[in-house]
Amino acid sequence: MRKILLSLVLVIAMSAFLFGNTSYASEVTAIDDSTLLKTFGPYKFKTKDGQWDGQLIVPSGGADVTVTVRKLNFTGDPMVRLCNAASGNCTGFGPLRQPSLTRTFTNMLPGTYYGDVVTGTVTSSGTISFNVR
Repeated sequence: MRKILLSLVLVIAMSAFLFGNTSYASEVTAIDDSTLLKTFGPYKFKTKDGQWDGQLIVPSGGADVTVTVRKLNFTGDPMVRLCNAASGNCTGFGPLRQPSLTRTFTNMLPGTYYGDVVTGTVTSSGTISFNVR
């Protein structure tokens, strides 16, 4: 009986840890009667660390994705791209518009994507969010 109880407590604790701490946050809000906005992030990131800088999901084709970067310490012209998790295909790097540090990618195909920020020759850090509509 003690082993069963200990196993049950362990399963509950692991479930809370694994499913309670997802690697990305998302929120769905209605802009109007026909447009839904889904937000992923914010994610903390560091450039040149070999890691993706955030994740988003495009649920249907033709969606627009707006990337917003905040708290970025950088030199040069910061740029961002999106890479498809399944195919590995990436958009080209595009500049983040100053001073708001945003970029919109249009007509993105359905799938899971990763963000990738570059800022020149030095390592930078900040936060990144994605709005999908």
